[in-house]
Parts: sequence; C-alpha cells; structure tokens
Amino acid sequence: MFDRVGLAGMGDEALISALTAATQDEAKVAARRLALIGEVIARQCDGEDDDHAHQVVDGWAWAQAAVAAACNLNPHAASKQMRIAQALRDRLPRTAALFASGVVSATVIDAITWRTHLVEDPDALALIDAAIAGEAGEYGAHSEKQLIGAVDVWVEKFDPDAVVRSKRNARDLYVEFGDKDDPNGVASFWGRLRVTDTKVLQQRLDALADTVCPNDPRRRGELRAAALAALGVIGPALQRLTCGCGNPDCEGSGKDPRAGAVTIYVLADQVPAAGQQAPQQSVPGAAGTPESEPTTTEPETTSESDSVPESGGDSEPQAPAAQSRPAAPAACHPSPAVMLDGAIIPAAMLAELVAGGATVKPLAEIADLPTERQYRPSVALTAFVRMRAMTCSFPGCSRAAHRCDLDHLIPWPAGPTHPGNLGPLCRLHHLLKTFGGWTPTAKPDGSIGWSAPTGHTYSKAPGAAILFPHWNIQAPIPRKRAITLLDDTDRDTKMPVRQRTRAQDRAQRINTERTRNHQERALELADLQANPPPF
Repeated sequence: MFDRVGLAGMGDEALISALTAATQDEAKVAARRLALIGEVIARQCDGEDDDHAHQVVDGWAWAQAAVAAACNLNPHAASKQMRIAQALRDRLPRTAALFASGVVSATVIDAITWRTHLVEDPDALALIDAAIAGEAGEYGAHSEKQLIGAVDVWVEKFDPDAVVRSKRNARDLYVEFGDKDDPNGVASFWGRLRVTDTKVLQQRLDALADTVCPNDPRRRGELRAAALAALGVIGPALQRLTCGCGNPDCEGSGKDPRAGAVTIYVLADQVPAAGQQAPQQSVPGAAGTPESEPTTTEPETTSESDSVPESGGDSEPQAPAAQSRPAAPAACHPSPAVMLDGAIIPAAMLAELVAGGATVKPLAEIADLPTERQYRPSVALTAFVRMRAMTCSFPGCSRAAHRCDLDHLIPWPAGPTHPGNLGPLCRLHHLLKTFGGWTPTAKPDGSIGWSAPTGHTYSKAPGAAILFPHWNIQAPIPRKRAITLLDDTDRDTKMPVRQRTRAQDRAQRINTERTRNHQERALELADLQANPPPF
C-alpha cells in the first residue's frame, strides 16, 4: 500500500482529493467503531440492577474487558473510548451525526466530549450540542488551545459551572508521575502541595543535599533529586546523602541506599555471528556483568494467591534483570535494562546500580523449574513467570507483572504449580477470569490464549518473546490432575463488592468539580467587584 505503484501517476488535484476523501472515510470508520463500543456498553450496563452494579466486576468492567480485547487496548484506554462513545450516544447526538458524516475528526470529538463532561442539565446540554454542531466543522483547523476555547465558550454561556478547569490551576492537591516524552532512564513528576508541606520537604531535601562534601560534582537540583529518591527508600531514618566525589576517604562515601532497593535478575545472552540469521537460544541462568545485555525489573516478593480477596495493595517495584553475553563484536554496544513496566534503564545506569549495591540474581533455567508440590510458587518460579510475561497476561493489558497476582490458569489443585500453568493477572482481569467466563489456555511458548464469553478468541504473547528472543521460555503444559474440586455453586456470591457503584463515584466526582468551579467563579466575581478594571 505504501509503495508508489498506482499513486505516482495521479495528478496533484486527484491526489489531494483522494487524501481528503480518505480523511473523511477515516472519521466515518472511527464513528462506526465508537457506535459499536456504545452498543457493547448498552448491552452490559443499561438496566443493570443495584446488586450487580455494586460488584467489582460490574457491567462496565465486563464491557471494558470485551472492548480492550477486541481493540487491543489497555483498560484505561478502553474506558476512555467507552466514555467518548457513551457521550456521543446519550449526550451529544448532533455532534455524533457530524462525526458519522466525516466532517470532524476523532481528535476533535475527543476534545468536545471531554470539555462537556461536567454538564448535567439536559436543556443546557442540548443547547451546547446544537451550538457546537453548528460550528464543529471548523474546529479541525484550530490549534488544541483554540479548540478548547471554542468549546468552552458555549459551555461558559449555558452552564458556567461545567467549564473544565485546568488541573494546574485547581486548588486540589496532587502528584503525577511520568510523561510520554521522558527520555530513557528518567521519569518526570509534578504536582501541588500545601505551602507548609512544600517548605518542610524543601528544607529536608536541602539538609540532605548539604551532607555531601564540597567536591561532589552534582548541582543543587541533582542533589535534591537524589535526596528525594533516597528518602523514598530509607525514609525518615536517612541521616546523610551518599557523596559523589569519588574519594574513598570521604566521610560521606559508600554505597548509595537507593541501589540497595533494586534486584537485578540476570539472563545470559548470545550475539549472532556474522551471517547468522537469528540468535541461537541460550539457557537462562548464567549471571553476567552489568554492562551486558537487556534487563528486566521485578520486585523481590512472593507471589499473590490464586484466591481473590476483596482488596489488596500492589507490591512496590524493586528490581531489574540483566543479560550477559560472551565475547561480542566491537560494534555491539552494551544493551540496556528493561523494567517490567516497559521503562528503559541505560547500560551505564545499570552498571552504577550494581556498583552501588543492587542485588544481582540469576534467573532459573526452565529445566530447573519442575512442578512444585505447594500452592504458592517458590521465589525462583515466581521470578521466571513474571519475567517471561512482563505484563498482565490478559490481551491488551499493560500492567507490569510485579503488580499483578500470580494465577494458576487451571485452578489449583487440579492445575499444578508449574511454569506452564502460571501467569500474572492484574486484579481486574483475575476477577474476570474467576467470575466472568473468560477462559485462559496456556501454550508452551509462554503465550496465553483467551476464550471470551462471546466465543471470540484472543492471544497474548509474553513480553520476553519480543525483548529476549534468545531466551528459552518453552515450558511443557502439565496435564490437569484428576482431583475433584470443591463444589462452588455459590461462587457469584463471593464476588468482591464496592461501597458505591461506579455511577455513584462518577456522579460524586462531577459534583465535586462543579462545586469547586462554582466557588472559584464566586471568588473571581467578588474580586472583580472589589477591584473593577480601569475602563
């Protein structure tokens, strides 16, 4: 499709006309896709009774799983698409009609549905929808800021309390982590604290920054960053920061406490010889130098249970895993580490972690991981299964494996504790597997096939198969043992429940934001009356 055959002969006018038509067709297909998503929501959520709405796996969760698997989206992205579809179907019919005709793009629709989501009065919403539909065809030419302003004009006119205020200008407190533009090895964070909390934190970081010797080459900002990370590892007991001057006689020299919270799982690697089409599979388990090959990060914790408690905290990430390789050609550079959440640790930073006291452990070979007699997998088996999958085993889900339950795909004791019968599942997809009719089937290559209640089938490949193709992760699938399971006819009554339904939570969030907007507008009006402009 992307070669020039059939395109090079087109005239300029025909080429641009075809591009315009393709853009409109793209919008029409996107609208059709959202209409289908809206129907999935309607079938699962419309008419939902109160008992089902209070379950953790409610109608929305059922629909979310179906949409995520069909569209290969993570749960958050699937929910966002569902909210847009719901808004077009139930709140903005005129705007939806324009979208279906190809007049506006999916990007414009995304902005419109978000900027109007706080509007609650049906009459105001109808007026806003009509006003937006009258001019939405022009929105595509606007910048994002202009587009938001154009939508907000009508929201301000008909329901001023529903104008979405920027989080950066809001009065609530928050801390956010990570940005899509962060370079490898680092992650940004930002937020807003109470002024007193900010002062206390700043004084604490500055005090720790002052504990290094004058020869430490780092700037004040770098020292604060190191102090903040060290506080997260050591806590209030931290008395001084490790100095970076490099002098072994310095009073502040020593191992960085931050590295001590990291476990590096090491995986042997092979570099293809000249003319070799693909790297040969090597056996995992040999420890190597930190400058070697890709690494993956995993917390050093025991596995979660197969039973599904009503609540459970996520374990904190502690570790990466490294690969070593034999003599490599001069052109081969050390490979980076790969954390289970997908973040990259450059090879130089990995070497610093090892030198700073990170724990280095080899991954067990598949031959050394036989069936275990107990229910809970051993530490070695847990590490292997999580490193192999790297993320939740449900299609489309990207939650890091160390933040997932380790599940027996065939329930224990009929399903043994064996690498061929274990996979990480986030809490939501663990519940769907347990109660929702989604059936997993493990395969020897580490991938897991899923059969949906609708009869559709999906497959999720392990992350290691992509990042570490040389690694032998082939595991035989153990036979189901002839053990009679306990009668579980009342299983649905064991589903964890919410204190409030999803709709109640959403209504409270909208009401809270509208109330805050109303208060801010009242303060702005009072300030304007007290200090009128000079005209």
